[in-house]
Amino acid sequence: MKRKWISLLLCLASLFVMAACGAESAAPAATPSPDADTVELVDALGNRAVLSKDARVACGYASFAQCWLLSGGELVGVTQDAIDRGILGVGDAAVIGTVKSIDLEKLAALSPDYVILSADLSAHSQLESSLETMGIPYGYYRVDTFADYKAMMAQFCAFTGRDDLYQTNVLDVERNIESIRARIPADYDKSVLLLRAYSTGIKAKTDDNLAGQILKEYGLRNIADESPSLLEDMSMEQVILTDPDFIFILTMGDEQAAAEYMRTHLENDPAWQGLSAVRDGHCHILPQDLFHYKPNQRWDESYEHLAKIVFPEIFE
Repeated sequence: MKRKWISLLLCLASLFVMAACGAESAAPAATPSPDADTVELVDALGNRAVLSKDARVACGYASFAQCWLLSGGELVGVTQDAIDRGILGVGDAAVIGTVKSIDLEKLAALSPDYVILSADLSAHSQLESSLETMGIPYGYYRVDTFADYKAMMAQFCAFTGRDDLYQTNVLDVERNIESIRARIPADYDKSVLLLRAYSTGIKAKTDDNLAGQILKEYGLRNIADESPSLLEDMSMEQVILTDPDFIFILTMGDEQAAAEYMRTHLENDPAWQGLSAVRDGHCHILPQDLFHYKPNQRWDESYEHLAKIVFPEIFE
């Protein structure tokens, strides 16, 4: 009987040690052993695909192409936006069309084993039946938060077996974010208006984008949450009534055209000039590379950029 108790205690001790080691590991939970022949990828919609280590991968979205490259992967095909943005490491990858118009004939010519797509683009969703018919495995991914990025990179690095790149491009970034968040006051109570400006219009936004998510984490109240009508109609009267402490502007597409629309339809309006955020210099246009495109390995820079604006006395 005594021996049985000793064996049980040794077994429990062994499990405790393994759990402790797992908690300290820098590797993604799904990382296979180095000699594993295949890896299963599960996308944001629950689609599963089992890939061999020599799988030929194409990508229809520049930000996700960058993630694949950051994980140590290679691409046989990319869309034009990856070229236009100067995504490093694309190499000899063929161009398979644009992000909103993927050329299936060019894609098929590459004989891909997997295609990475965006779950948020209707043009990509419409490709599903064609890809099924062509027998090309695919994955639809979504990245709105750092947690989304972390989960996707865990799978990509599991495919490549590059725990070191997961450490550098995910865990080190996460540590920087946590360091920033630890300095944010817990009782902060200020309001914000978040706008997205196009060349043809302006819309209020909530937390369905990374800037909105970060501002929410920082404790700012988005006036569009309190006045949902602003999401449909950018009513200056409603904005005046709420008079937000901060205004942040995201630009979509051509930055210069969006800025020109802002000047014509908002900045010349005396009511706009009378807002507290405008008078106090708390109206800011956010850089596209950190807030329109997915920041990927620069997520901590996005957090820091907003922290320096909202909490200048803390983040000098």
